[in-house]
Amino acid sequence: MNASTLRLAYRAGADPFFLAFALAEYAAAEGLDDPQLAAALGTTADLLAHARLCQSPRTDPDGFQADVDRIAAKFALDRDVLAVVARHGQVVAAMRADPPPAPAPETNGSVLAARDRPPS
Repeated sequence: MNASTLRLAYRAGADPFFLAFALAEYAAAEGLDDPQLAAALGTTADLLAHARLCQSPRTDPDGFQADVDRIAAKFALDRDVLAVVARHGQVVAAMRADPPPAPAPETNGSVLAARDRPPS
């Protein structure tokens, strides 16, 4: 494996444009290291590094499936696992782009519970 390719593949993990982002997020969520991630995807670490540099699959259903199929075939990845990983990355990217609203100032960050009767 070329060290430059490997470095570039890891740097791409910070950008949702690349499949590396989805792979990194999934691996972190599942507690997988690179050999375990490669095994889950049914490929080798060398092919996984190259797959990281692919553009993430499109978000529309037809485009997503076509892109997942193409990437899986090119890099000998398990198509079903790749689909789960790519969707995971898309969800994480969407959540980071549109964070949930902050709590109302009057709640002061605490959770208010509903009551059936007024407090005594």
